[in-house]
Amino acid sequence: MIMDTIDHLPKGPELVSSNHLASPVFDSTPLLKRDVWQEAFNQLAAFVESDADPGLPLEQQQYLRDLSVDRFLHATLAREFVLLETWLRKNRRHPEANNVIAFLQRKEQLGPIAWIEQQEILYLWALRHEREEVATSILGWRLLCGELADSLLAWSPENDGDLRGRVIRFWQDSHGFYPQNRLRIWALRCLEDARAPQVLVWETAVNQVILDTRPELLIGTR
Repeated sequence: MIMDTIDHLPKGPELVSSNHLASPVFDSTPLLKRDVWQEAFNQLAAFVESDADPGLPLEQQQYLRDLSVDRFLHATLAREFVLLETWLRKNRRHPEANNVIAFLQRKEQLGPIAWIEQQEILYLWALRHEREEVATSILGWRLLCGELADSLLAWSPENDGDLRGRVIRFWQDSHGFYPQNRLRIWALRCLEDARAPQVLVWETAVNQVILDTRPELLIGTR
């Protein structure tokens, strides 16, 4: 396990950096006869612009852009799950049906989109309560996710034909103020990648500490 307790997180556990695949990344395109992630990428700019407010300071505009990208990634994965559920109802005897069932098991971990908005609440609370251990864990988690997100972004240009790289390119112009948002989407979608499981381990550990000490911070998000 990457860390035994969340107390180790601010000290910076070693990141798993290997891009080794435990198995091929599940590809829904041949089954759905459409590339959900390419379609979404083609629509990304318009979606982000629809949320933009040019009257705001540049830093605030970038902050809102980051959140828009996070929401769009969440919506894209949720849409892929729905399309595959529809496919499965019509193709129970298909040779790929078991692989689809296995992939759909990740849907429960996606959670509500409210989790994205919750990150601002957690971050601001942690800034106001820096002396509490749980605040240190929340802030350390964000920094750790930022480090991994940066490494993935550096890796992706040479792998943009790979689904893992194609998901990462969604944030090529959006660093991500709360990188844990886009990382969890990437990890759930590309769980076969050796770098993905640690993202979910970190999130589970942070959530548990919050639930044990400040459960009111997570009400309605899981």
